[in-house]
Amino acid sequence: MANPFQRLLDSTFLRLGTEAVYTPPDGGAPVPCWVTFRQPDAEFSAFGGGVTLPARIAEVRAAEVAAPEESGTLAVAGQTYRITRATQPDADRRLWRLELQ
Repeated sequence: MANPFQRLLDSTFLRLGTEAVYTPPDGGAPVPCWVTFRQPDAEFSAFGGGVTLPARIAEVRAAEVAAPEESGTLAVAGQTYRITRATQPDADRRLWRLELQ
């Protein structure tokens, strides 16, 4: 029997997620997947000034993309983004959080 948390995660991505395609940086085989995608503001400040820029963050299930690599790409809704950072923020390592550029 599947883990209830995994079933909940799968259901959430299928209902609220967006279809995407991950491609490794070496040009390997594209991997279709589902992501949740958001664009919060990222604030940077230095030397008494600051700037606010849109950040792009996608989360993908580790069950679909086992090890996304930095400099790989993620195509979402016709737009292709380069992965600048990939982390696994949850304790069970079920998700990858991808910072995109």
